[in-house]
Amino acid sequence: MTDVPGERLRLVRVLTVGFAVGFLVVRLPHLLNLATYGADRFEPVGVLAPLGQPLDPALWRAVVLGALPVGVAFAAGRAARLTGPAFAAALLVIATYRSSWGHLSHADNLFTLHVGVLAVASALPRRRPADVLRLLSLVTVTTYVVSGIAKLRETGIAWVTGNVLRDQIAYDNVRKAVLGAPSSPLARHVVGHGQLLAVAALVALLVELGAPVALRSARWAGHWALAAWLFHLGVLAVMAITFPYQLSGVAYASMLPLERLSRRAARWRRAPRSSAASS
Repeated sequence: MTDVPGERLRLVRVLTVGFAVGFLVVRLPHLLNLATYGADRFEPVGVLAPLGQPLDPALWRAVVLGALPVGVAFAAGRAARLTGPAFAAALLVIATYRSSWGHLSHADNLFTLHVGVLAVASALPRRRPADVLRLLSLVTVTTYVVSGIAKLRETGIAWVTGNVLRDQIAYDNVRKAVLGAPSSPLARHVVGHGQLLAVAALVALLVELGAPVALRSARWAGHWALAAWLFHLGVLAVMAITFPYQLSGVAYASMLPLERLSRRAARWRRAPRSSAASS
């Protein structure tokens, strides 16, 4: 079974990079429209912090549109040593630029980091697939732990009472209602249940701070990935906040036995032909 990690890494690359390319396609009108924003709204962050003004519109559109075919090539494994770093760099610029107009897009962070890890790994002449997969998982786990620590630093033990979560749910949904944005129809029914919110707040903290258990074994990884997915489903239900990468399940691909699912699917596709031939 020494070939299993290699097969899994290939599947993870296809899913992760494919998701990133799909994200760019879905967001393409919005991304291209950033070229029309006024310079007074530009607040560069991250790797673009040194910029004093927005990118030239033609350059920005070239980066966005050029990233698409490069990403497709990287997902397919074509010239990965070149297309991997090129796509990762373009994606980092795109995600950072998108967050430089007054709204930080947290949902972009994890898959951008994962693409970066895959790109670096693809550029290395020698690499152990198992090590790359573990690094991807470590990145995932770290983002959750950092989020949990941030909750405690900002609110202290008050988080587990559920009051902070209640206020966040109420504020977020009221703000969206005022602005005409989609809000959660469940929010009004949830904010009045203090005990339920206290349990939800504690569960959220356990999922985030308990993320390192996913590194113990494949079984623990599967259990934690399911818990994390349900956590994001709950956030979507009561706050109408979407983390597409996590909800798609691709965020946890490096932890899961994808090669087994792939082989089962292959057997399932061959089964009808075998049955037809025998009859």
